[in-house]
Amino acid sequence: MKKAVLFCPSRVWGGIEKNVHLRARFLGEAGVKVYVVLLQGYFADRFADLENVTVIEVKSRGGDLNLFVVANYVKILRKIRPDVVFAALKKDWWLVTLASSLAGVDRVVLYLGISRRVKSPIKYFAIFRLMKAVLMVNSDSLKNEMLKYPRFFDDRNVFKVCNGFDLPPPEETPMNFRELLNLPSDTVIVGCAGRFSPQKGFDLLPDILSRLPDNVHVVHAGEGEFEDEIKSAINNRQEAARIHFLGYRKNMHAFFKGIDLFLLCSRNEGMANVLNEAMSHGKPVVSTLVPGSEELLAHGKYGVLADVNDVEALARGIRAIVDGEHVYSPEELRDWIHQEFGLHRMIRETNRLFFESEPC
Repeated sequence: MKKAVLFCPSRVWGGIEKNVHLRARFLGEAGVKVYVVLLQGYFADRFADLENVTVIEVKSRGGDLNLFVVANYVKILRKIRPDVVFAALKKDWWLVTLASSLAGVDRVVLYLGISRRVKSPIKYFAIFRLMKAVLMVNSDSLKNEMLKYPRFFDDRNVFKVCNGFDLPPPEETPMNFRELLNLPSDTVIVGCAGRFSPQKGFDLLPDILSRLPDNVHVVHAGEGEFEDEIKSAINNRQEAARIHFLGYRKNMHAFFKGIDLFLLCSRNEGMANVLNEAMSHGKPVVSTLVPGSEELLAHGKYGVLADVNDVEALARGIRAIVDGEHVYSPEELRDWIHQEFGLHRMIRETNRLFFESEPC
């Protein structure tokens, strides 16, 4: 039986963490023995029912020089003897790669879901050239960005594996936001989803809504470490009455089915899972021009694109969809996501990268 160790010691639940959960699920269902390393007290219950998946909880993720964490990781890996180690978060790259090298693991895959500057050239050289880890990214734009650093990256150690999604079940009952929030029947429901972080641009919501009719409301699903700070700033604005925070939602299918359109106002992404999910539900979308969005929207064919922080353009995009100036066929959106970003493709390419010595 093949074995994989997935490191994701995170205190927040967002797109990266959901992708680890998805990979753990489909690898386990395919007969791979999967071990997921999580921080103690964080999210173990969300992996509890997955087939062939075992959770290992650690007390600390440590800093770059934390020898106790390295020793613990080495102990874990020597006991399991995995075929591949996967680190989902950039802050874990160094310790996980070092521990894997000391434990004799030959295949180390590191994930990058968002563009980052190369701040530690010696560390990068050690990780990608000396210890020969490979990098997984989720979009062509992100791959091209990393290839700008040829000292560390080339086509032999950077691989694109797009986030994959199954089309949602058609029988799912949508959330009735108008009834739930006691809103008039003519209310337009704009969905947003993601963790509370400055990167996600949720602080822009009041300025966007201020440029739209009063019957346009935003519903947001998610949580995160900047939640109190961002909510506090929004609640000082009169538009706060039109922004509804739902917290963590386990059933996101019902969320997406209940909205009229979806807004991604991020300042940076790799390829936003939520944008992909919204389109898989046939929902029209408005997105900032962040990495991955142009690919998902086929350069504007399947949605409205606007510059980062351009609240005027984002508001215009929403208004154009509401007024029927831009119309997107739900069937075409779903077909596009299924063909180009379907889960079958992600499964095939992940397996190739994890378990074949010479991935394509």
